[in-house]
Amino acid sequence: MNTTRRAFTILLATASLAIGLGGCATASCRSVSRTEMIREKLMSSDRNYVFVAMHRGDWRNYPENSRDAILSCIALGADIVELDVQMTKDGRFVLLHDDRLDRTTTGKGKVSEHTLDEIKKLRLKSNQGGKDAKPTDYEVLTLEEALALAKDRILVNIDKFTQHPYEILQAVDRAGAMRGVLVKSTLRPADAKKMLREYWSRVESGELLYMPVVQFCWKHDDYAAEMMPQWLATEPRKASMYEFCMESDKGAAKLENIRLAPGSPRIWINTMWDVLNCGRGEARGFTNPAETWGWSLEQGATMLQTDYGAELLVYLNNIGRHTL
Repeated sequence: MNTTRRAFTILLATASLAIGLGGCATASCRSVSRTEMIREKLMSSDRNYVFVAMHRGDWRNYPENSRDAILSCIALGADIVELDVQMTKDGRFVLLHDDRLDRTTTGKGKVSEHTLDEIKKLRLKSNQGGKDAKPTDYEVLTLEEALALAKDRILVNIDKFTQHPYEILQAVDRAGAMRGVLVKSTLRPADAKKMLREYWSRVESGELLYMPVVQFCWKHDDYAAEMMPQWLATEPRKASMYEFCMESDKGAAKLENIRLAPGSPRIWINTMWDVLNCGRGEARGFTNPAETWGWSLEQGATMLQTDYGAELLVYLNNIGRHTL
């Protein structure tokens, strides 16, 4: 994207956030954190507001999962920042998408074969680790460091969660950040409860936000069709939101079951790639965003994950769908 246009877009998105949070300069408003405001809206019956989740942070302007990639999401006014975690040799969690260091850092080999101290000496690469990538000054963040950056300002969606779900929640708990995270998986209710152990009570109480992922794609149709009714029938219902991955319009037809479900749970759609939202990935351009983001809204989605956070925020503000 043209640098001038990008800067202008970010300015608009930031200005829109300021308008949307108008009055928050007062002492009474400051007493409620922005994270709590997002949570309250998320659990409300309001289906006009659309939540924006930025994929791997603002990676188009900063290295993915980096400090400034997170801070940029906050500055833009996104509601959720999606971050990836991997476990080190000494049992710590760091923000890296791949299980290897090669693509996004100056290191080589598996993350699990290096200690945190060793990984901290590395630097993140620019350009998502592509052909023209160069070392930057950014170090790899720990999960705890990321949670501290996000505290009170934005929800954190922890991806790669099911690799080490219990241990990740232990780290979140130690950081005092349980109300600041959203976790998700493709597990059935009984399996999720077993995997989360005592932390399942935090899901039941509403402290920990948990979202089932329903994949009507990649030959998972039968499993998704079996899993979804189990979640819908769970009483008291543990899922107030669902992520849908849909490879074709056949999957989109299944959304009707969610829209008509008791309590009308929220729908999360990943708008990044064609295989996730029925061939309407946002990479095809923004000359007509109604064909990409607009289509997802028509399916009932009120949570959109994007690689183009600034542009999506402008679009939603223009149609009156992103004002806390």
